[in-house]
Amino acid sequence: MYWYPAIMAMLWIIGSLIFYFSNERKGALKVEKLPFVSILMPAHNEGAILYPVVEQMVNLNYPDYEVILINDGSTDDTAEVLKDLARKYKRVRVVDLKPNCGKANALYLGLIASKGEILVGVDADSYLDKNALRYLVSHFVNKNNGERVGAVTGNPRVRNRGSLLGKLQLCEYASIISLIKRTQRVLGKVMTVSGVCVAYRKRALLDCGFWDRDMMTEDIAVTWKLEKRFWDVRYEPRALCWMLVPETLKGLWRQRKRWSAGGLEVIFRHWDIFKSWKRRRMTPIYLEQVLSFFWSICWLILTIILLSMEIRGHHVFLDYIWKSQFLSFVCLFQFLVAMKLESHYDKNIFKNAWSVIWYPIFYWYLNVLITLGSLARAILPKKKLATWKSPDRGITQTSKEENGDPYDSAFDAEDADPVKTAGYHESEAAQRLYRKELATKGAGSFSFPLIDGSPENPIENYDDDSHIEYKTKQKWWKRLIEVVLTVVAWVYILVYWVFMIYGIFCDKTGRPIREWFVYTTDTIHQTEHFFFILFIATIVEIALLILWKEYNKHRFGRLRRRKFAPDITDEEIDEQFQLDPELSAKLHNNKYVEVLENPIPEGMGQGRRSKKEARAAEKEEANGRAVRHIAEES
Repeated sequence: MYWYPAIMAMLWIIGSLIFYFSNERKGALKVEKLPFVSILMPAHNEGAILYPVVEQMVNLNYPDYEVILINDGSTDDTAEVLKDLARKYKRVRVVDLKPNCGKANALYLGLIASKGEILVGVDADSYLDKNALRYLVSHFVNKNNGERVGAVTGNPRVRNRGSLLGKLQLCEYASIISLIKRTQRVLGKVMTVSGVCVAYRKRALLDCGFWDRDMMTEDIAVTWKLEKRFWDVRYEPRALCWMLVPETLKGLWRQRKRWSAGGLEVIFRHWDIFKSWKRRRMTPIYLEQVLSFFWSICWLILTIILLSMEIRGHHVFLDYIWKSQFLSFVCLFQFLVAMKLESHYDKNIFKNAWSVIWYPIFYWYLNVLITLGSLARAILPKKKLATWKSPDRGITQTSKEENGDPYDSAFDAEDADPVKTAGYHESEAAQRLYRKELATKGAGSFSFPLIDGSPENPIENYDDDSHIEYKTKQKWWKRLIEVVLTVVAWVYILVYWVFMIYGIFCDKTGRPIREWFVYTTDTIHQTEHFFFILFIATIVEIALLILWKEYNKHRFGRLRRRKFAPDITDEEIDEQFQLDPELSAKLHNNKYVEVLENPIPEGMGQGRRSKKEARAAEKEEANGRAVRHIAEES
């Protein structure tokens, strides 16, 4: 219970530093060529924010790409907005699916309609940084093992930072998610791509069986399927994607419960990696996920035991205060290292660093409870498509974008009608009319100098903070409570740090230690013991990570298991999905396609059902071969 989070935190820190000094610091890969790219953006009830998002997406620093917007059974005016966007922008194409069949199913339709071999998945409330496509594509076309790359995940950046939860999630994405991806890249297996920003090779998706339509997190599931088929999955920290995050506890709970259930579903579905020695490099990541889940269970059991002991009069909580403070110290050190690495791409990240104190004190335990709460949902077999509900992401930012504030959008303030702007929010119908007016205003196109990772064409615009939203509608008394509690939390930790440094200094110099509350000579000796154990564990982790990295480099780094295969044709796609010829032609060629019924075959990408059908087909084929063999002998 105590040492697992401390040792894993040091593992993520060491792995990320190794990745930075051996890969990231050397700069971006040089872009060998610029193939056509298809950007897939599934949308469900996102009509309120699509205009400013698509405005950003059609002006990326990349010559040849298309944006395919897939409406997945929205109940708001998303379909009308998408029609307007298709008329306005040459790059935009729309697939309007009437029934709600889930994000993975929407990606299937986007894949069928796409013209590019490289597919980039982006959430409908997010948009790519101007140069992100070049960084993502460079991995697929690079002559140094680019043929092995099946997916590249980008670096999500939080843009709504006006609330405490927004700031916390900004620090979490930088200090937990990015750090883990860097370390997993050192281990040789990135096991989770970020669905909000990820690029796929279409042939790799075909090879692994596409996304799982019955899984809550299609991005995690498809990553494991790609790795099991020995496609390389990479992390590109320079490929930034500006996204919205929940600003309410209810929205955060729903999102994290879905993530946690998806992670557990992966554990249950892909235990068969142990059947093949060739998949041995997936073992450390699998075991880490299992251990993380069991740690949550142990935390719950220990909490119940401690509470029962306190009720019976055995005061034991004071003994754990010092340990919890030490873990908080390790956690905050991890955040410091991570935010220093991320500050290369987000210059303003340290402005929000004060909020990280809430992670070890509160947010950590919330994540544990969410993990435990998602257990039953993950164990039950999935027979239906995993559909989504209307998202609760970034209420501060989305409300600003719904308002169509001309001073905070891509549209010129002189073009805005103040009367219409002031009255837009009176009804849903007025909102729709206002959004249609925005679509007709026409925004200027942008031009950016080409970049290819060379010193002559370097990274640009990382100092730009126009993506970031700091405004909040919090009431003054709520804001005051937040500030007071944050100051108290920092004092709680800083007192521990001061006494720890003071006590160790006194202990080593033979001076007496002044004791107070839990701050005693025994706790100082205990801290020295903790640091010694953590130091030994860190040395062992450094040695193991370096050895593992060098083993991967010499054993697999120069191994060419694949060749650059030709792009998938429309005929191959049609054969795979058994599409109606008329619908196929529309999806491949039209700018706007209305789909009344889901055309994806039943059972495709539905895990246990598809596996059962595959086994039945194999058995039937084997029986047919046996019958033919008997007939030939006769």
